[in-house]
Amino acid sequence: MDTFKIVVAGVGGQGTLLVTRLLADTAIRAGMHVKIGETYGMAQRGGPVMGHIQIGGKINNPQIRKGEADVLIGFEPAEAVRRGVTYLKRGGLAIINTRVIAPVEVVSGMRFYPDMEKMIKLLRNVTDEIHLFDATGIAEEAGDPITTNIVMLGAITKSELLPYSEEAVVEALKTGLKPQFLEMNMRAFELGKKVYDSL
Repeated sequence: MDTFKIVVAGVGGQGTLLVTRLLADTAIRAGMHVKIGETYGMAQRGGPVMGHIQIGGKINNPQIRKGEADVLIGFEPAEAVRRGVTYLKRGGLAIINTRVIAPVEVVSGMRFYPDMEKMIKLLRNVTDEIHLFDATGIAEEAGDPITTNIVMLGAITKSELLPYSEEAVVEALKTGLKPQFLEMNMRAFELGKKVYDSL
C-alpha cells in the first residue's frame, strides 16, 4: 500500500499526542509499518503540539513533508489552519474542532485571535474537504471536555479513510485507555462518528 499520512494539530492539554499514539498503535496491531513524529511548542499547557503519523509503505523520516498529508485532524482552529496550509495535500481531508483556545498572547491582549472565516478561506486554497464542528461541545455531552480528542478520533474513523477497520481502532481504545475512563471515551467515540455522518 502507499503511505497514508496524518497530521494531528492542537495545543497542550488537548490529548493530541494520545490520539497520535492510538492511531499508530492501531496500525502496528494491524501489522503495518508505522513512523510517528511529535513536536512540542512551549513547555506549558496551551502551547502548540503536533503529531505526524505515516502508515504503510517505506518510510525513513518520521516527519511528513510539506503538502503531503492525506488528513489533518485539528483540535484547535488556528493551529489546525496553520498546520493544514503547510502539510495538507491538495484535496486532502481536514477535520477541525471549532472550539477556540486562545494562546497567552491573545489572553494578555498582545495579539488578536485570527478571524475564523478568514482562516478557513485560507485553508480552502488547499482543500474544500473541510469538516468543522464543535468537538469540545460534543465531548461535554459525552461527559467531559477532555474527551475532545476521542470525539475527533471517532470522526476520522467514520470517514473510512484510515487504512484499517473501526474494530481495530476500538480495540486500541480498549487496551490504550484506563478501564475507569473507557465507557465515557466510548460514548465520545460514538458521538464523533455520529457527527461526521451529519456533516
